[in-house]
Amino acid sequence: MKLLERDGLLAQLQAQLDAAVSGAGRLVFVEGEAGIGKTTLLRSLARAQLETLPVYWGGCDALATPRPLGALDDILGRSGTAAGGDRHRQFVAFLDLMTERSALVIIEDLHWADGATLDLLRYAGRRMQRTRSLLVASFRNDELVPSHPLRGVLGDLATTGVLRLAPAPLSLQAVQVLCGDRTVDAAELHRRTAGNPFFITEVLAAVPTGQLSVPPHVADAVLARAARLSPAARAVLDAAAVAGPRVEAALLQALVPQDRGAMGECLATGVLRADGQSLSFRHELARLAICGAMTPSQAAALHRRCLLALQAPDAPHADAARLVHHAAGADDAAAIRQFAPMAAQEAARRGAHREAAAHWRLAADRAATAAGRAHSLEQHSIQVQMVGELEQAMAARRQAVALWLEAGEAAQAAVSQSRLALLLVMAGRSAEGDVALEQARALLPAGAATDAALLVQRAAAGLRMLVQDSDEAIRLVAPVLADAEHRQDRTSLVHALVTLGSAQMALDQVDDGMRALARAVALAESVGDDQMLGMALANFGSACAEMLRLPQADALLQRGIAFCGERDLDSQRMYQLSWLAHVRLLQGRWDDAGAAAQEVIGERRAAPIATIMALIALGRLHARRGETAPAWAALDRASGLAAGAAALQRLAPVHAARAEAAWLEGRPDAAALEAAAALPLALAKRHARHAAELVMWCRRAGQDVALPDHCSAQVHAVEAGGAWPAAAQAWAALDCPYERARCLADGDVAAQREALAIFQSLGARPMAERVARQLRAAGVGGLPRGPRASTLRNEAGLTTKELSVLQLLAAGLRSRDIGTRLNRSPRTVDHHLQAIFAKLGVSTRAEAVSAAYRLGVVRTDDAGAAGPAARAR
Repeated sequence: MKLLERDGLLAQLQAQLDAAVSGAGRLVFVEGEAGIGKTTLLRSLARAQLETLPVYWGGCDALATPRPLGALDDILGRSGTAAGGDRHRQFVAFLDLMTERSALVIIEDLHWADGATLDLLRYAGRRMQRTRSLLVASFRNDELVPSHPLRGVLGDLATTGVLRLAPAPLSLQAVQVLCGDRTVDAAELHRRTAGNPFFITEVLAAVPTGQLSVPPHVADAVLARAARLSPAARAVLDAAAVAGPRVEAALLQALVPQDRGAMGECLATGVLRADGQSLSFRHELARLAICGAMTPSQAAALHRRCLLALQAPDAPHADAARLVHHAAGADDAAAIRQFAPMAAQEAARRGAHREAAAHWRLAADRAATAAGRAHSLEQHSIQVQMVGELEQAMAARRQAVALWLEAGEAAQAAVSQSRLALLLVMAGRSAEGDVALEQARALLPAGAATDAALLVQRAAAGLRMLVQDSDEAIRLVAPVLADAEHRQDRTSLVHALVTLGSAQMALDQVDDGMRALARAVALAESVGDDQMLGMALANFGSACAEMLRLPQADALLQRGIAFCGERDLDSQRMYQLSWLAHVRLLQGRWDDAGAAAQEVIGERRAAPIATIMALIALGRLHARRGETAPAWAALDRASGLAAGAAALQRLAPVHAARAEAAWLEGRPDAAALEAAAALPLALAKRHARHAAELVMWCRRAGQDVALPDHCSAQVHAVEAGGAWPAAAQAWAALDCPYERARCLADGDVAAQREALAIFQSLGARPMAERVARQLRAAGVGGLPRGPRASTLRNEAGLTTKELSVLQLLAAGLRSRDIGTRLNRSPRTVDHHLQAIFAKLGVSTRAEAVSAAYRLGVVRTDDAGAAGPAARAR
């Protein structure tokens, strides 16, 4: 059948492919409703390349729980590339396939994709420019509900230059061409089908000649066409519908042992089409229509036959996910119990954690015993935790604990309860976590030296480390570490060493802590577990940053960010990036600090602990630049998030940052209250670094607060002691220019002059103005004037794109007009405006323009740059 009204789309796709082959690789999305012609369009593009380029095609399956990386397996299999190995190696192999030789690669039906396939798309999409290939991915945009995980991928890749194409419905003229000589009312057909090509062709195929009445739904058209088949061919069609979306010819023959004429009839009439050694429907809508016409008992019987046929010795290879699909369709509880755990483990190994969770939930629902259900729920909890669903993870753990107790397995219940305690702390509910841990301990006999007791103790040590009860964490982890060493259990060793090293660092036993954490990293690397290595690097890098070991923190965090970025471990990457923002702030690389913090804050997958740290870094940056409103907006949000956690590692930095912001505004009483709010907790936890900083802010705010002896070696303690030369030298040794200048500002005239120069070079307006006032009060003249107006214009910290948007806004342009000028959608412009409002501390466009003129971000000549036409609007 002729492809109508798609020449423009084909030309665009061909141009993208040509550009990819001659330059940098491209990613294109083709989207539209079911039946709009996405597959037909892509097949036409593929046929045009057969003599010039390799074409690799993979599809996502419409199974209740999809095959993990099914599309990738299709592509690598057809390319002759080995599909084994861990997920990262497969992702690299996919990218290499598109890099070593130019190719057209197509992934269909992303709306059905498993989580690992979406991760693959995100991974490849960020790196397509390294290749010389075109990757085209299709999806139904009418199935993307707001919570659909594909929406997150589309948002992540929106800034990589992807092209999105959407085939339009066919026009009346095209429908008239398709009708040909049939005596059908083409206008009525066009109206009823809304120009949907698949619906139209199914209606026309239902009755080849004569007057047509247009059925109200596409399913009716499909069933009318199927009704014309012989009984044998209809049996083949029904079996193919249940066995699909694609079914091997040999399997279909086993399911319906008719003569080959029945299968040939299905192919000849077009209800099925051949695809190599497999058969499939023209469209998934047709398969669903056939399935929907069956009675439940018919469908269950066919699923049962599929399940048995796929387990036969000579059957085509069937992965566990496919077997689970048919076991569920047949309502075969024993088969579900057999295959669902296998499917879950395979999905988890390949990073499809949502699919793994679904398989474990199915296994739990069909478990034969309370203990079996409890085990499946525990595994379900682990998998949903991996995708950030803490509430679901905790609910599953609670169910598992109750089931273990019902089964008389108190030890297993205790272990699961201890895992629940850790989840509660991660969710910012530390008090509940403490209660849950005590409940776990109460389930075990006092003094028991069992495996379960050690696992509960490992969890207890980890919990105490997370809330920085460091002495107790070290005491608890010691026997766990010894047992892991004895058994040579590298996984337990890594977790124990991370707990030990992090606790030692918090107690200022920095060298010991760094040795333990370095060993944890090395062991995690030897295990080959990406998640574990990412966790070890994140803990090591953040601990070094917290204890001001900045060169080590810089190197570790950059290594961890690169490692996690290559493997799309986004949550761990965001946590490390939030700490890198603090390192960059201390190093005086303020623009880099702001960029890192903003990236974390704008990332929906960032964990709350990462968002808190990023907000603190951003709030301090704004405060040091004199941007009061955005500083408090960030710090208020950080304070709200940290309050529920009740963890010193979050509360101390929040209150220290708020104390600094208040002090910079000339509000010493408020600064003292903020610092004093977290000081008792820091002292109780014996955290010298946090305690020294909080004491320092109390003293700068005029409060005579005692400095404990165990804090005296801290650089903040030196600053709090008032010995400005020693404090300035200590900060200089750490390569922290702002903090050094803050101490120099307490010194003599020469020191204050040096401080002023540093503050001005950093753009630290409040401190620069404070020091300048001090010097003028001392009769010092001839002070440097600071940055020129051109430098001050962007002291609000706007990005280049935000500055452009604000300049056009000041010229009187609306969002649509600004988008046209900057080649951005109005929605994108509105997102930029929201960021601008936050940075300027305003809530309306008029206030933003006023603030921009006041701060010098926009000048009169900028407002005129848009031209008379813009001003007239």
